[in-house]
Amino acid sequence: MHFAPYIYSMKKPINPFLLKGYRGPAYFCGREKETGLLIENAKNGINTTLLSIRRMGKTGLIHHAFKQLEKDKNYKGIYVDIYATQHLADFTNRLASAILGVFPQNKSIGQKFIELITRFSPVISYDAYTGVPEITLSVGNEHENKRSLTGLFQFLENQKQHILIAIDEFQQISHYPEKNTEAILRTAIQPLNEVSFIFSGSHKHMLIEMFNSAKRPFFSSTQPLNLTPIAEKKYTAFIKKLLKKHGKSISNNAVAFILEWTCNHTYYTQALCNKLFSITDIEIGTDDVLSACDHLLKEQEVVFFQYRNLLTLAQWNLLKAIAKEQTVNQPTASAFTGKYQLGNPASVRRSLEALLQKEMIYAHTDSQGNNNYRVYDCFLSRWLAKI
Repeated sequence: MHFAPYIYSMKKPINPFLLKGYRGPAYFCGREKETGLLIENAKNGINTTLLSIRRMGKTGLIHHAFKQLEKDKNYKGIYVDIYATQHLADFTNRLASAILGVFPQNKSIGQKFIELITRFSPVISYDAYTGVPEITLSVGNEHENKRSLTGLFQFLENQKQHILIAIDEFQQISHYPEKNTEAILRTAIQPLNEVSFIFSGSHKHMLIEMFNSAKRPFFSSTQPLNLTPIAEKKYTAFIKKLLKKHGKSISNNAVAFILEWTCNHTYYTQALCNKLFSITDIEIGTDDVLSACDHLLKEQEVVFFQYRNLLTLAQWNLLKAIAKEQTVNQPTASAFTGKYQLGNPASVRRSLEALLQKEMIYAHTDSQGNNNYRVYDCFLSRWLAKI
């Protein structure tokens, strides 16, 4: 099994509100402090754990940091997405593919990399859509896997440039059948001086446990960075600037409604602005935003109805109740359960755990240590609140 490395284009997009990929600083909003911290950590040999809920902009931030860091020719960034990997051999193949994507075969460094992996009888193919290389190494057992991983990291360590590797959805290694994966990776990473890491993921509790528990190999080995929503003032200026650049204007009330409706969540804000850009003329008001919201919810209604078939009636009713409240901090309290006729606290607790496990909802911990529950998908939440 092999996977194509992440690639991004620097071509000017038709719609400036991007839903995927990275097209340069002009289409990236804010995050100056977070970008600066990632670069500072890389230059000081400090590994970072990048945490946030899904679609908050972790991948875009990583590539934005790479873009800024690589202005210094002494640095090179490598992005590795391991979400689809199922075992350590997949991880190794994904890392090897990402390295070859950054150091192509027509360069001397790429040729040296090919010489290195030749001992593992590599199969090199090219993704039909992107054209980027994909590598499958023949690593038949755990010993060979350890040896190949050590070889890959040592290759990077020996380069003239300092390497920053971002491993996205890092919590996936907890699901590998090799129960000592964390120890294997920690052993391979620990001796490196010229290679630093960003361990990124959307399962915060898993990553916090992985890096904060004294019983785990990666204990206290990174600096945490928690990604939160972009400030309203910053996003307002960004939206107005991009629209103005494309000959459009938007009222202050309309922008305020966008950010309130999407809870300042990066993906959903981008998606709504993308739709708004595509269906409106020169001047954009609140009515236009409402129309774009309606378009988005109608487009996804079929998917939303399918969720109903995947949940029990009790889970569905609890999901709707949380959506209508937007945020719930005491889901078993009688005031909440009584208002929505959810049943006894034990039943609500079971439904809550099921929705958390299915990632239909998430818990945000406030400054007092209390859990506040929200529906994960902002558009689903808005749709549920209406039915």
